[in-house]
Amino acid sequence: MNVLSEEIEKHTSQVGVKYKAGIIPLIANVPFGLVTGALPEGRKAWTPLAEGCSPKQGTDVKGPTADILSVTRIDHSGFLDGTQYNVRLSPGTLKDQSGLRNLAALVKTFMSRRGNHIQFNVISSDLLRDAQKNPENYKGLIVRVAGYSAFFTELDVSVQDDIIARTEHSF
Repeated sequence: MNVLSEEIEKHTSQVGVKYKAGIIPLIANVPFGLVTGALPEGRKAWTPLAEGCSPKQGTDVKGPTADILSVTRIDHSGFLDGTQYNVRLSPGTLKDQSGLRNLAALVKTFMSRRGNHIQFNVISSDLLRDAQKNPENYKGLIVRVAGYSAFFTELDVSVQDDIIARTEHSF
């Protein structure tokens, strides 16, 4: 990613504006995935790509600290956008002071390693699935999607499924 950023920044547009790299797909990870074939790392064809610089759904099996160590290996300062890292936590994770201290340590680790943008959803998969089945009961449910927040029940079902597929971490 750093090599890509350096190469892009060597060029300017026809009006003299220096190009700046971005880590995409941000909110386009679902539609971009619909037109992307299988990838060498095992991603199946026509499925969502990872959002921003987050790990692909289901691949973050060693916990959020391991993800942060991976995500922050990239120098985020070279990118214009798309460098958000999404973390979904189980609601029970933050039920006491220990969980809050762990969350604070997680954010401090991310920032000390020069991460650019971290965002959280603290919600269970079960609740999200119930919101899909019974949207009338969850009109006010807001989730972080990819650099922005939205009412969960107003999102396309493919984006809802993508959010549900994110690993539900606990400490």
